[in-house]
Amino acid sequence: MAQDWYPKTQAALIPWHDNFSTQAAINGTTLGLTAPQVTQIAADAANVLTMLNGLEAANTYRQALTEYKNLLFSAPADTPTEPVPTAPTTLDFGEEDVVLGIEARTREYAALIKASVAYTLDDGELYGIVGAAPAPPGTPTVEAFALTASEVRLRIGKLGYSVLAVDSRRGGGSWEQIGVSMTDEFIDERAPLEAGEPELREYRVQGMEDNDRVGSYSEVSTVSTIP
Repeated sequence: MAQDWYPKTQAALIPWHDNFSTQAAINGTTLGLTAPQVTQIAADAANVLTMLNGLEAANTYRQALTEYKNLLFSAPADTPTEPVPTAPTTLDFGEEDVVLGIEARTREYAALIKASVAYTLDDGELYGIVGAAPAPPGTPTVEAFALTASEVRLRIGKLGYSVLAVDSRRGGGSWEQIGVSMTDEFIDERAPLEAGEPELREYRVQGMEDNDRVGSYSEVSTVSTIP
């Protein structure tokens, strides 16, 4: 499933809305938007810029005021006087009324664009309304730790997989699947080949999807059991 395309951080909102407005001005009416909607998109981009710049200025002022308060209360008696921080100006959104609900409205506009018969995936990428595909799973990892009574604890790095096949080899034999794991821990409770004797065990894991093994094996982890 593709990731959501709307920006998650305030730093990304300003350039994203600026680009969305630019693209809407180029061909928004061709892709199902009305002229008033294109105008509103431009106003929303301007208001995002004004709001977030104002918020940054307010945060900067708050930090400066806190530092000044610390000087005022706690500085040595002979500390030279410093000017009081200047408060930021009041937000000015211009002459137009501010229309609340920018994100919800923007998503509605994006849905209209995607519903247009003229819409293409290239348009979606230009507008920034196509979510990135999720990263494929990586190569899983496994580490083996000897417990008592010949048991072994495996610590598994799933790397994007929900289920992993767990394989083991011991006593010079072949690899065999000893279970599956849906968590980051697996306990190998098998009895030793020779009762009361330590043995060398090797482990590896591999991702599973729809009950089929997929992707690369992990590197092998080796441990000597404790009887």
